[in-house]
Amino acid sequence: MERVPSIEIADRIVALQALLAEREIDAAIIRQNADLFYFTGTVQDSHLIVPVSGGPVLLVRRDISRAEAESPIRPIIPMTTLTDLRNATFDACSGTPPVTIGFELDVLPANLFFVYDEKIFPKQRIVDISDLVRQVRSVKSAWEVEMMRRAAAISRLVAESVPKLLKPGVTELELAADLEAIARKAGNTGMLRMRSFNLEMGFGHILSGPNGAVPSYTDSPTGGPGLSPAFGQGAGDRQIRAREIVSVDIMTCFGGYINDQTRNFCIGPPPARLAEAYSFVKSAHERLHRIARPGATAGKIYETVVQWAEDAGWGAWFMGHARPGITFVGHGIGLEVDEFPFIAQGHSLPLQEGMTFAFEPKVIIPDEGIAGLENTYLVVGDGIESLNTASEELLVI
Repeated sequence: MERVPSIEIADRIVALQALLAEREIDAAIIRQNADLFYFTGTVQDSHLIVPVSGGPVLLVRRDISRAEAESPIRPIIPMTTLTDLRNATFDACSGTPPVTIGFELDVLPANLFFVYDEKIFPKQRIVDISDLVRQVRSVKSAWEVEMMRRAAAISRLVAESVPKLLKPGVTELELAADLEAIARKAGNTGMLRMRSFNLEMGFGHILSGPNGAVPSYTDSPTGGPGLSPAFGQGAGDRQIRAREIVSVDIMTCFGGYINDQTRNFCIGPPPARLAEAYSFVKSAHERLHRIARPGATAGKIYETVVQWAEDAGWGAWFMGHARPGITFVGHGIGLEVDEFPFIAQGHSLPLQEGMTFAFEPKVIIPDEGIAGLENTYLVVGDGIESLNTASEELLVI
């Protein structure tokens, strides 16, 4: 079992404290699971108090023994009521009542906010620190990159297993189940985290032929029918046929860190128009290496890629044909699928060395299917490096 090294936790706390000082925030209280894991190494039911100076304190409702085993944070204190949180926060701030306290208001339920605001900290000003948390998390350490490389190795194994399993008559669900079993045995955690409200994702989208063009109910270019309107995306019970593209768009997770990869397969020659579209999306990855580097603006990269699609004649079907359209071509990735940076319309965040993002140019043609290629990239000193090492060719079986 991979545990987060103590030096990782210490560096992250220091980075958050520096941002708190810039904003003149006296303390942060971390509550959401992905953020708790990032700053403590555990997801036990707890509140992490990070004062602007001094050491953090972890209040654990349950299970304190697991928290002590999994997290290097000290002290770890049992918590029985929310009143304990107020007392511990004041103590962490050197006994001086804080004036301003930061919470992750992008994910905190409204009813909990009112409890914290009106009952626990009625004399304090509560502010949103979600952007600060996400800013710290956006730049990955060498240890985090290694976790993501290990997730990418599972993704490669999945892609290399497809030719042994893909044959006419197998259903999308059967193929997805077999591939998911392979990933699980290789160490895939089987769980994914997404930050945005009502965004949901399982193993991924294993889609064939026209099912690849079924639009998503979420902000993603592909959807698929799924098995029920209760979760209307992903593989369905459609039987896969020859001469149609099978899109294997998966997410794997190792040690909490996610890899996003899409590869394409076809039993026999692919449809001519989708084969042409695939050549375009593959070239988009090659051209991305020329424009994505530290300092490049995420929104400018998006505009450039969309212009490539327009110039190549794929604009009407690029990133989906449903309206309203999808206004991104990539998304940050790490502990969550939707981290900073977003390679999206209007985003001004510049790339930094150590950021990781999934780039997923896709052409989706109604009643025909999808041609897409996706890699998870690491921003390095002179450009980007793909963490995915599976073949990028459209594999004809």
